[in-house]
Amino acid sequence: MRILFLHGSFPGPFRLLAHSFGAGQENTVLFLSETGQKGGLPGVRRLRLAPPLSHASDDPAEREAVLRFRRGARAGNAMLGLRKDGFAPDLVCASSSAGGSLYVRDIFPEAFYLVQADWFYNQGESHCFFNRGRPRPPADFAPARVRNLWEYNALGDADLAVISSEWQRGQYPEFLAQRLRVLHSGVDTAFFSPAPVAGFAGGGLDLADADELISFSGPLHDTARGFAQFVRCLPRLLELRPACHVLVAWPAPESHGGRSGEEARRREAEALCRCREDLPLPPEARARVHLLGPCPLNEYRRMLRASTVHVYLTAPYALSTGILEAMACGGLVVGSDTAPVREVLRHGVNGFLCDFWDARAMAETVAGVAARAPRLAFIGQEARSAVRRDYDAAAQVERLRSVVLESMAARNGTA
Repeated sequence: MRILFLHGSFPGPFRLLAHSFGAGQENTVLFLSETGQKGGLPGVRRLRLAPPLSHASDDPAEREAVLRFRRGARAGNAMLGLRKDGFAPDLVCASSSAGGSLYVRDIFPEAFYLVQADWFYNQGESHCFFNRGRPRPPADFAPARVRNLWEYNALGDADLAVISSEWQRGQYPEFLAQRLRVLHSGVDTAFFSPAPVAGFAGGGLDLADADELISFSGPLHDTARGFAQFVRCLPRLLELRPACHVLVAWPAPESHGGRSGEEARRREAEALCRCREDLPLPPEARARVHLLGPCPLNEYRRMLRASTVHVYLTAPYALSTGILEAMACGGLVVGSDTAPVREVLRHGVNGFLCDFWDARAMAETVAGVAARAPRLAFIGQEARSAVRRDYDAAAQVERLRSVVLESMAARNGTA
C-alpha cells in the first residue's frame, strides 16, 4: 500500500500510525512536513517542505488566511511533484487545521483520505473564558473564523475524520460533528509508568532529599495552560506546605529546525526569565520554586514519578497529553474543573478538581492532597488504570489502523 502523511511537524500526531505502516515491507510511506525531529522513523521517507513566508498586514484575519493559503500551495506543489513522479497514494493522512491539506482531494481524488481534526472555534465558553463570560468584540473572532474555513474544507473532503475527545467534537457544528469519530492517539503507558524514585535530580537541580514535590507542566507563554493561575496559588501553597518544593518543567519539543522552532524557543526563554524575576514571593519561598522549563523526556518522567502532587490546568481548549502522562505514572493529579479535564479526571476517583480562577482554593486543594498523599495511593492507581484502559497509545494506534483499513475496504467494496 502507498501512504502519504502530511503535517507541519514530523511526525506530529501521526508518529505511531506512520511507524505502524512503515513497519510493513509491502508499504511505501512518505511524510511531507516543514519541521520535526532529527531522527526518522523506520520505513518512513520524510520529504521537507519550505515553511510559507509570513504576510505583512494590519489585519490579523488576512495574515492568517494568506499564511494558510501559502502553506496549502507549497504542500500542493509538492504533491503535484509526487504525482508527476508516479506516486499515487492509496491513503492520505493529514491534519485539518494548518492549511497544508487544502488541495489533497484535488490532487489525489482516488485516495482514501483520513483527517485528524483539531479544533473548531466558536463564540462559546472557550472564546469568552478569559473574559469570564463577557462578550468580546466581533473583530476578535475574525482570525478564528478564517481558521475554521480549513476545518470545513478538510472534513468536507475526508473519507474518515478522527478527533481526540468528545468535548472537542462538541465544539463543531452538528453537521460536522456527526462526521467525527472520537479516538485519542494516547500516551505510552509503558514509558510513563510508576517507579520508586528518591526525589528529583536534573537540569542542574538536586532535590533527592526533598520529602515533598509539587509539579506543574505547560509552556509558560500559553495562557490556556494556566501557569499564571498556578503562580497565584503559590504564596498560600508554600505557606501551607513549608517543606515542599515546586517544580515547573515540560518535555522539550521534538522540532529542531525552522523559524517556528526558533521562535518557540525564544518565547520560552523569555518567559522563563520574566517569571523568575516576577514570582510574587519572598526570597525564602522563591528558593523553593524551580522553573526548569523544557527538559529531556527522561527528566520529565522522573519529575512526574517523584511528584507528591501534579497540577494540571487548562482553559476550555484541547487537552494536552500532560495530564494523561502524569496519571499514567500513577500520580495524584489536581486538575482544573474545566470541561476537557472533567472528561478524563473524576474528582475523588482518579484525581481531584480545583477552580481554575480561585487561587486560594487551588492552594488548599493541592495542600490537602499532599497532606493525605500516603493514604491516597489508591487514587493514583485508579488514574493509571483509567489511562491504560482508555488512552494506551499501543492499543489506540491499533484501533485507528483497524478503523482505517475497515473503512477503506468498505469504500472499495472489498469488506
